[in-house]
Amino acid sequence: RIFLHHSSVPFKTAATPSTSLLKAAPVTKEEVLQVQQNWANAIKSISAVHKAGGDFVGAAANAAGELYAYGHSNVLFKPTKCAEVQFRPTGADAMSYFVGSQNVEK
Repeated sequence: RIFLHHSSVPFKTAATPSTSLLKAAPVTKEEVLQVQQNWANAIKSISAVHKAGGDFVGAAANAAGELYAYGHSNVLFKPTKCAEVQFRPTGADAMSYFVGSQNVEK
């Protein structure tokens, strides 16, 4: 799952008792390529549902739930051209990136 969606953010977490004991294995090139392919496939799928007149907002919500670690860990999601709210810490906040703010209930 994706924990960070922006390549220019140097992010370090403070060591806490719950995280300092965990030793994560390094991310492999194959894992990165698979996540990138999953992300591309999700965007194509959301677009196809939209083109067919289906529930593309629901499709995007399902894709975000599969792709990102919302609900499992902190996620640093920063769309490239966001202006007012730069980071999207929740899945609901990230939905406007996938489906446009006019399609997201406020």
